[in-house]
Amino acid sequence: MLEMKVPSPGESITEVEIARWLVKTGDYVEKDQAIAEVDSDKATLELPAEAAGVITLQAEEGEAVKVGQVVCLIDTAAPKPAGGQTSEVKVETPKQEVSKTSSSTSANSFHSSSSFICCTGSESCCTQRY
Repeated sequence: MLEMKVPSPGESITEVEIARWLVKTGDYVEKDQAIAEVDSDKATLELPAEAAGVITLQAEEGEAVKVGQVVCLIDTAAPKPAGGQTSEVKVETPKQEVSKTSSSTSANSFHSSSSFICCTGSESCCTQRY
């Protein structure tokens, strides 16, 4: 049984909030699969599974957890479900609205309610979350 602890998202950050679980207790997860989104005062980060197995959540969405605290357990001895099914999060892409400005201005405006997920404060590997 692997205990997954909250990694340090950056210098001087001592706790994060579990913003959203991307899996539920009993799901089979693959190594490096995103299992949660955590918010710090600086960024929203994805928490990847450290190993493949069946997950048991140990923290609630919205809960503030300290760096180093166990947030889930992964049973690495659990067999992969038949058919190779793993937990997947369905991500819906919002439609972007395009509004044209008057003929005197040639620029178009794009409106979207997306945000970004960054790996750490020192890396530039941000991905867009919808």
